Amino acid sequence: MRRIIATIVAASAVAFSVATPAAEIYKDYVPSKEVYNVTFVKVKPNRFDDYLDGLRQTWWSSCEIGKTMGTVSDCGIYSSTTTANRDFNLILVVKSPSAAMSDPNEAQYNKFMTEWRKQLAEDKQDQLVEGYSEMRSFFGEQDFRQITFK
Repeated sequence: MRRIIATIVAASAVAFSVATPAAEIYKDYVPSKEVYNVTFVKVKPNRFDDYLDGLRQTWWSSCEIGKTMGTVSDCGIYSSTTTANRDFNLILVVKSPSAAMSDPNEAQYNKFMTEWRKQLAEDKQDQLVEGYSEMRSFFGEQDFRQITFK
């Protein structure tokens, strides 16, 4: 029995001591400077069109303003075509030129809010957003960087 245990321990030591090749950042791959903010949403049945209509007036218009200001590179709304989507069925993606775009900046914020209020009055925004909780729930939000292999 001791011989079997000793053999297993020795074999394990050899197996785990062999270096396994690992990808190395900047040598094997490069993460993008751009950051993709992805929000995962579960839209309730029969509320998809209503929710999209609200997003067009709120979320989408804010993305367009961000593009003109240079704080956003691109935006996208993606719906799931999988019938067994339990956790989320819609994702909202905002691509920023860099993580620095999320740094606090009072001047940029004020400029953005001025432009957004030209397109959507605050009371109209409140009215649109008020019903969102009845239409959807958030599954989560994450920031991603694209990986490019060398």
